[in-house]
Amino acid sequence: MFHIDLIVLARAVHVIAGVAWAGATFMLASVIMPIAVRHGAEGAGRWMGLVARRAGMSSMIAALLTVLSGIYLFAALHEQDVSTGGLVLKTGALAAILSIGVGILLGRPAGIELGRLQQTLVPGAPPDQDTQRRIDVLRRRQVLGARLAAGLLGVAVLAMATFRYATAIA
Repeated sequence: MFHIDLIVLARAVHVIAGVAWAGATFMLASVIMPIAVRHGAEGAGRWMGLVARRAGMSSMIAALLTVLSGIYLFAALHEQDVSTGGLVLKTGALAAILSIGVGILLGRPAGIELGRLQQTLVPGAPPDQDTQRRIDVLRRRQVLGARLAAGLLGVAVLAMATFRYATAIA
């Protein structure tokens, strides 16, 4: 039913897309978001919007490819796996899927609204207090979403890297 050629291809897609997705998320959470928050008043917010639009689409495509290829690999190689390693693998898969949910439900809406708000601002003029408060709330929501997604992807990466050895440890 499953051909080795497709399994090898799915594995390659899974690893490459997973590295792209996790790498982009880790970079966003640890480098880009802190810069945007710290220097938002100096114009980093507009720069962040440009980065988010470009990286967001690439990251979502990578996430989709990772999950779809992971589903195929799981069905082909681990469908009946009830071992400790199988549990670790399932935990990693769940963490990856939850990471997508965090991005879609928390990070993306905050980013879209923040982008809309920043487009209404007059360049060089400070926003009024209410707008600034809303911007601050949205930035904090974006940071929280990025950190949660990165943490969940960290769990997923760790699970994928170690599931083969879980039985030996347990």
